[in-house]
Amino acid sequence: MTDRDDNIDAEVMNIMKRYPELFRSGTGPMRDGFLCSAGWYPLLHRLFSDIDDIRREDDLAGIRVSQVKQKLGELRVYVQRGNERVSARIRQAEAEAVVSCEGCGGSSPGIRSIGGYVTNACDPCLDKRKRELLDR
Repeated sequence: MTDRDDNIDAEVMNIMKRYPELFRSGTGPMRDGFLCSAGWYPLLHRLFSDIDDIRREDDLAGIRVSQVKQKLGELRVYVQRGNERVSARIRQAEAEAVVSCEGCGGSSPGIRSIGGYVTNACDPCLDKRKRELLDR
């Protein structure tokens, strides 16, 4: 890891350090950690554990996670040098995230918009996000 690591959320660092073969420091989006909220971290931990198992089972020595983010209220995970098993597992996690609040990890009614910002949040997390936007 690099000196930029102190800018990355502690739980993200734990996940990245737990799966060093999947994450590499340096340039690119992963230098900033995951560009999504903490509610999805447990889901991502399970995903990367499964991908790491697939990496070992299928001998995917060059596999790398290149980006993890929320886009238009949906989870997006991009991997280089994966295979169909990895892609299928990512699709499964992305489908799970659609019904999970990105703020707290609880059940979410789905994608919503707040003043042009698209999020996947439960009512309490949506209210919190609205207050944060008003305080800016």
